[in-house]
Amino acid sequence: MMNKARAATAAAVCCVAFAGVVPSVAAQTPPSTSQGVATSDTLKGVAAPVVPRDDEFQVDFYGSLRLGMDYVDAGTPDDAINGRDFLSRVGINARKRIGDGVALVGTVEYGLRSDNLVDLQQNGDPTLRLGYVGLQSEKYGSLYYGSQSMVFHRFVRGSYFGDGLDSVRLGSIRDDDMLQYYYSTGNLTVGAAVQSERQDGDSLDQFQLGAEYDFKIAKLQVAAIKDNQGINTGTLWGVRGWIYPVDGVTLSAYRHQQTEDFDIYRGSTGTIRLRDAETEGRVDGIPNCPGQSRSATGVYASYRTGGNQIHGRFAVDSCDVSGNVKSYKIEYMRHLSKDARLWVGYETLDNDPLRAPASSSGDSMSQVELGVRYDF
Repeated sequence: MMNKARAATAAAVCCVAFAGVVPSVAAQTPPSTSQGVATSDTLKGVAAPVVPRDDEFQVDFYGSLRLGMDYVDAGTPDDAINGRDFLSRVGINARKRIGDGVALVGTVEYGLRSDNLVDLQQNGDPTLRLGYVGLQSEKYGSLYYGSQSMVFHRFVRGSYFGDGLDSVRLGSIRDDDMLQYYYSTGNLTVGAAVQSERQDGDSLDQFQLGAEYDFKIAKLQVAAIKDNQGINTGTLWGVRGWIYPVDGVTLSAYRHQQTEDFDIYRGSTGTIRLRDAETEGRVDGIPNCPGQSRSATGVYASYRTGGNQIHGRFAVDSCDVSGNVKSYKIEYMRHLSKDARLWVGYETLDNDPLRAPASSSGDSMSQVELGVRYDF
């Protein structure tokens, strides 16, 4: 416990000190404070694309470096500060106008962290995150095929925090062999997807639907997945709402629910974990409960002024037999510019006995994070 307190104090001091020496950077390019967080950036990119106005072939190279450290307290002998990669990636996006308001698009994106899902290592191999082609029309919507972020994720599952990994979320972020369609008109955006992944007798392995309605001062988002593989044909549905009562303030709440026979994405990604611990192996802070109905419910609040943002979330991961895991998370973020930010965060879990992490201590886990992100 003393080591944990020292790690949290050190991370906070480093964050405040670093933020204090760069006020001029944030002042030069102040980010918008009309909303505490962006809610649908990736959704807008695929549902309301800007088609090139000339026939020039456009190729954009992009990346996001998200590096830092954390201290995970699992009550085990190997608890210690560890360097982390928080989903760094690089990618290429190519677009070609083929008609008035119509373009072909292709994207390939690779993640940079190693196979242990924790570190950015020298001589490590990149892993494919995205690889798809598409047809974008400003009038008729956009169609994409390949390895993509899922409809369910874009509408109701995106993360709130600097590490891009929210610990209490059902479903997955990306999947392969997806055919997706998005259309936006006025304040309404809709999405749909089907998947044909395996030669297992089911030509269509799953279906997804999503919708968002923007009320300007609020947003309502819904999405669902239908499992169509084998004998398990359950469902996962979700709803999320956003409210922007005043400039700089964002409030949000979500509810995800899956049936006991939904087995495509059994767990929640982004859990607090130890992957390389010598005596423990991989330990997830929120263990799965396959074969049980499961829900994730959370509330979120953010306040941002200038380059400073503080936000937090309370959520419950609940299994109908094994019980609950409660999560409390708070984070301070310093927006250095529109492309760079620094964050320090703390999350603690409160597990029921049957949902205890698979560590020798069986204690609920907590995590302190310090990270920096630069998008280019």
